[in-house]
Amino acid sequence: MDDVLTLCRGLPARTFAPGERVLAEGDRGGTVFVLVTGRVEVRKGEVTITSVSEPGAFLGEIAALLGTPISADVIATEPSEVLVVEHAATSISERPELTLAIARLLARRLQAVTSYLADLRRQYADQGGHLAMMDTVLSELTSSRPSEIEAGSERDDVPDY
Repeated sequence: MDDVLTLCRGLPARTFAPGERVLAEGDRGGTVFVLVTGRVEVRKGEVTITSVSEPGAFLGEIAALLGTPISADVIATEPSEVLVVEHAATSISERPELTLAIARLLARRLQAVTSYLADLRRQYADQGGHLAMMDTVLSELTSSRPSEIEAGSERDDVPDY
């Protein structure tokens, strides 16, 4: 991800103290942050989804690219420095090398999720009861066009993702 930091050299920097919110769930996206140093957690309600500490990691790119509200809180867990890409959708479309860097990041995530889903299918396809539905759900998710998938859950006790 050092190439991302090189691509973003010269962008304004911002620092966050531990516990400070970098991105807030529900806010309108539009700004992308590139992690330089530190660590942040991606949280959905009280659930920590992941921890990010890799220099060059993008934060907020999905909301910026899709023009949707930010889907989770991103909170610094240690002193962190980021580079700020204002008006990210425009900046990304004008810089093919930045577009490629984000595409590679998203492709790596998709590859990891696909591997995880395949593993879940192997584990639960032959199970009885409610786990038997896992195969059907995963088949639907992997064969649906992205525009047909609406994030979230119909259950009140499960946070929307």
